[in-house]
Amino acid sequence: MKLVVKNAYKLFTKFPKRNYSSRISLNMRESSFFLHPLKFAGKQNVRSWTSKISSLVRENQSIEAIYLFKTMLRNEHKPNYVTVLSIIRAVEKWEPMVKGIHGFTIKMGFELELPVVTALVGVNSIWDMDTAWKLFDHTRGKDVILWSAMVSACVKSGEYVEAVELFRKMLSFGVEPNYVSIVGIVPACANLGALKVGKEIHAYSIKSLFISHVNIQNSLVDMYAKCGSLKTSLTVFHGIEKKDLVSWRTMIHGCVENDSFSESLSLFSEMRYCCYEPDESVIREVIGALSQLDEIKIGQCFHSLVLKQGYSRSVSVVTALLHMYGDFGDIESARSLFDHLKPKDLIAWSTMIAAYAQSELPSNAFDIYQQMRSANEKPNEIIYVSLLRACSSMAAEEIGEGIHAQVVKIGNTSNAFLISSLIDMYCKFGRISQGEAIFSECPSKDLICWSSMINGYGINGHGNEALQCFLDMLNTGIKPNDVVFISALSACSHCGLEYEAWNWFYAMEERFSVTPKLAHYACMVDMLSRQGNVEEALEFVNNMPVEPDKRIWGTLLAGCRKTCISIEICEIVAKRLIALDPENTSSFVILSNLYAEQGRWKEVEQLRQLMDEKNLKKDFGYSLIETSL
Repeated sequence: MKLVVKNAYKLFTKFPKRNYSSRISLNMRESSFFLHPLKFAGKQNVRSWTSKISSLVRENQSIEAIYLFKTMLRNEHKPNYVTVLSIIRAVEKWEPMVKGIHGFTIKMGFELELPVVTALVGVNSIWDMDTAWKLFDHTRGKDVILWSAMVSACVKSGEYVEAVELFRKMLSFGVEPNYVSIVGIVPACANLGALKVGKEIHAYSIKSLFISHVNIQNSLVDMYAKCGSLKTSLTVFHGIEKKDLVSWRTMIHGCVENDSFSESLSLFSEMRYCCYEPDESVIREVIGALSQLDEIKIGQCFHSLVLKQGYSRSVSVVTALLHMYGDFGDIESARSLFDHLKPKDLIAWSTMIAAYAQSELPSNAFDIYQQMRSANEKPNEIIYVSLLRACSSMAAEEIGEGIHAQVVKIGNTSNAFLISSLIDMYCKFGRISQGEAIFSECPSKDLICWSSMINGYGINGHGNEALQCFLDMLNTGIKPNDVVFISALSACSHCGLEYEAWNWFYAMEERFSVTPKLAHYACMVDMLSRQGNVEEALEFVNNMPVEPDKRIWGTLLAGCRKTCISIEICEIVAKRLIALDPENTSSFVILSNLYAEQGRWKEVEQLRQLMDEKNLKKDFGYSLIETSL
C-alpha cells in the first residue's frame, strides 16, 4: 500500500509552485498547514487531512487543496474515499490531473463506491464524454444521484437528445427522479424545443411537489420561452412566490427571445418596483429590446439609468449601448460612446464598424478598421462581414475583392457568415456568376448560404432560378426558416411571380409551420404595389393579423406614386405613415405633391405649416467616396 501511495504522490509532483497572497484570511494563516506543514503532518490522522482538504475545496482554494493532498501522500497517510471525493472536485480544471486521480482511484480500490463514480463522471464529462459514458455504463446498481449526474453531464455537453433518452431509461428502470434530476433534464427540453416532454416533466414536478423549488420554476420559465410558449412561461413566472434575480433575468430574456420587447420593458419596470437591482445581463437584455423597438427617447433615458447604476465602466454594457445607437441610426452618439470607451475589446471594435457599415457613412467603417489594426487587434469574421456590407453599400468592388482575398488568405472560406456576405456582395454588384461560384464551392451549405443565393438571384431579376434554388434546398432535407422565406418571397416580388408568391406564402404555415412575420407581409404588399394593385394591397394590410409598421405603409405609399390611384387612398396611406414616422419628411413631400397635382393648395399650405412647426427640412442627397484598405 505504501508503494501505491508513493506512486500516487508522483502524479502531483510536477504541479507548479505558488506564492500565497494576502487573499488568505488571518484565520487560515494561523490554522493552516501552510505555515508549519511538517508540524501539521506529524499530528494529523486521515480525518484531519480529509477535513482540511474538503474545507479548502469548499473555499475554492483548489491549488492549496492539491498541495495538502500531495503532502498527505508524501507522509504515507492513506486517503479514504471521502478524501478522494474532495480531491476529484479540486482537480476538475486540469485534464491531466483528472486522468491521474481517476487512475489513483482505481489503484486504491474506490472505483466501486457510487459517490466516487458519480464525481468521476462529473469531472470526466468536462474533458471526455466517452470516458464518462464508459464509467456510467460499467457501474452496477446505479442510484438516482448517478443517473442525475449523467443526465446533467449530457446537457452540459450539448447531448440533449441523449439526456432525454437517458432520463426515460432511468424511469423505465424504476428509479424515481429527485429534485436534481428535474433541474438537470428541463434545460435539455428547452434546447431541443421538446415542448411535449417539457410539459410532462412539469406535470411530474407538480405531482412530486418539486414545483416549489425556485430553480425548477426558473428552468420551466426558460423551457416554455425557448419552446415559443411565452404565455405559459409568463404564467409560470407569475406563479413563483419567491422570485430571485435569476427568475427576472430568465423571464426578461424569454420575452426578448420571443420578440415581445415591450413586455420585457414592462417586466424590467416591475422588477425595479419589487426592489431587485438588475445585473449586467439584465441591462444588456433591456438594451437589446430597446434596439428592436426603435424607441430612441426611451433608449436615451435608459442610457442615463445605466450611468446612474454605475455601469459606465462595463465594456459589455457600453458596447450594448453602442449597438443600440447604431440600430437607431444615431451614429454620433455611438461614436461618442466608442471614443470614450477604454479599454476597447474586439466586440467594441466590431460593433462600431458594423454601426458605420449599416449607416449613411459606410466609408467610415474602414477608418475604424484602420484604427483597430493600429491597436494591434486582429479582425474576426464578424468584422469582415461588416466590411463586405460596407463595400456593397458603396459599390466598392475593388475593396470588396481585396477583403475577399484577405478572407481566403487567413483560411476563413468555410465560415457560413462570410460566404453568405461574399455571395450578397457580388450579387449586389451584378456579378451573379461570381456569387454562384462561391456558393457552389461551399462545402457545407447552411440556411444562411442558401438564403443569400436565393436573394442574389431575386435582386438580379432571376426569379425562376431563385425558386429553383429554394427547391434544391428543400430537396437536400434542409427545413426552411423565416429568413429563407423572406428571400424567396422577395424574389417573387421583384420578378413579378405572383402565383408562386401566394403559393409559398400560404405554404409557410401550412406545410412548414413557419408563422409569417411583418417582413413576409411586407413582401406581399411590395409585390401587389409593384403590380399596381394598391387597393388590393391596402385591403391585405387592413386584414393582416399583425400591426403594420412604417415599412409597410412606406411600400404602399411608393405604390401610390407609381399608380393612378384615388387621392383618398393616398391620403389614408400617407397619414398613417406620418403618424408612425413623424420625423420623415418624404411622407409630407409626397402628400403635398399629390395635393398640388389636384390643385388643393389649402392642404398644401397646411402641410408646409405643419413641417415648419415640427422644424422639418427636406432631406438632401449625399454621395459615397471609395476608400482604400
